[in-house]
Amino acid sequence: MRSGWAIPVVGLLAVTLTAAPVAMGQARRPVPAPKAVRPPKIPPGAAILERLERMTPEERRRVLNRLPPERRKRVEEGLESFRQLPPSEQERLRNRLERFGELPPERQAAARRLWARFNQLAEDRKPLVGEEFRVLRQLDDTDRRARINGDEFRSRFTLGEQQLLQDLSILLASPASP
Repeated sequence: MRSGWAIPVVGLLAVTLTAAPVAMGQARRPVPAPKAVRPPKIPPGAAILERLERMTPEERRRVLNRLPPERRKRVEEGLESFRQLPPSEQERLRNRLERFGELPPERQAAARRLWARFNQLAEDRKPLVGEEFRVLRQLDDTDRRARINGDEFRSRFTLGEQQLLQDLSILLASPASP
């Protein structure tokens, strides 16, 4: 599925481009009291995607040139894949990226680790596991647990796949879930 990896690539770009610079101040300078910070209207990942889409090819090239070669290649492939999607699919992915950007950093890190585990699955197993994840995502917590504990689930998936899907369901069930 082409759109499946576009979000992590765009998310990776968002992390790369929005990383805060290290403050280089004098040690004796007084530290101002923290100001109330309003969350941005558009989460950083979505804002970066929109910004990249609006850039001229030259501007985009300059930004991408700052990335390490392997990361740049993944980002370019993800952007190209994104551009080839129908508008409705692009909108769906933008919405998912916005929801991801609203998660606390620790949940974002957990989601990235789970995505990396998913990407390590055999190519012939990814569609089956991905479809099961989509089914689990639509269920409430009680139904999700019942499905995971069912015989059909245990017979269709390896122990590693079961663990991955269980970990994904824990991430879904956590109170901060969007």
